[in-house]
Amino acid sequence: MASKTVLGLVVIVLLSFAGATLYGASLGGNSNGTNPSSSGNSSSSSSGASSTSGTQSSESSSAQTTAQESCAGTCTTLSVIMTGAFPTATDKQGTGGTTVTVKGLQVLKILTESDGDWHVYVTDGQVSVFITEIIPRDQAAEGKPAIGSTIDETGTPYCDTVHQTEAWHGNTCWEIHPVTAWQLSSQTLTVTTTYTAAPLNVTISYAHNPITRGSAQTITVAVIDSDGPVVGQAVHIHVVYASGSTTKDYDCTTAADGSCSYTWIIGSTSNPGTFLVSVTVGGMQYGSSFDVTT
Repeated sequence: MASKTVLGLVVIVLLSFAGATLYGASLGGNSNGTNPSSSGNSSSSSSGASSTSGTQSSESSSAQTTAQESCAGTCTTLSVIMTGAFPTATDKQGTGGTTVTVKGLQVLKILTESDGDWHVYVTDGQVSVFITEIIPRDQAAEGKPAIGSTIDETGTPYCDTVHQTEAWHGNTCWEIHPVTAWQLSSQTLTVTTTYTAAPLNVTISYAHNPITRGSAQTITVAVIDSDGPVVGQAVHIHVVYASGSTTKDYDCTTAADGSCSYTWIIGSTSNPGTFLVSVTVGGMQYGSSFDVTT
C-alpha cells in the first residue's frame, strides 16, 4: 500500500434483502461443530462461496426466531444448530434426527450436485452461508425456492464432517439435510456486518441492485483510513455469475478519492439470480452479491 502501514482491516458491508447480500463463508464465531456420531460420508462438494478474512465484530438481523413462533419442527436458529444442540441424523435421509424449523433464511444460490441433491445456500444475517439440501425424494413435492427469496425451512440437522473445514460449507459440519418442507417467510431480512482488523474502512457498492440482464453494472470499492482516502491501494474484484460457469476478474488501483470501479455489461442471455462478488484488499478477502433479473 502506497505510504500506508496496514495494521489490519475494517470492512463494513451494509446489505439488505432489497440490496446486496453478504455471502462470504469463513466468518468469525462459526463453530466447527464436529460430531463423532456423524457418518462423515459425502457424495458431493462445491466451491461456491469464498472465504472471508478479518474478525467479525458485530452482526444484526431482523429475522430472529422466538420460542413463541409456530413451527412445524422445533423452532431454532442456524447458530444454535452449529453448536451441536441437536444430535446429527445417522444418514442423509434424516434417520434418527430431530425435526427443526428455521425462519427468515435468504436464498443465496442453488446448485444441483452429482448425487441429485439441491444445495440451497442460505443466510440468516448472522451466519453468512449455511448449506441446506433438498434430496431427490422430496424435490417434486417441494420445488426450488427462488434465489433472493426469504424462506422458512423445516428439516433435519446433519453433521457432514467431510466438509467441516471448507469455506463454501461455512467452516462447519452442520447442514439441514434433508429439507423436508419450505415456505415463503413472513419475515424480512436486513443484514449489517462489521469486520475489524485495523484502521482501514472498505465499502463495496453497486450502480444497480437489482439489475436487469443486458445492462451495464458498476462495482465500486472505496478505501479510507483515519487520514482519509487511501491512494494507490491495489484491489481485486472477482464476480461469479448465477450460472456458476461464468466469471469476471478485474484489478484496479484506488485514485485520489480512495476508490476504483469496474464496469461491464451483463449478457442479455445470462441466467438471472444472485451474482457472487469477492473483493480482495490488502490480502484480505470479502464477499457480497447483487441480484440480476430478466
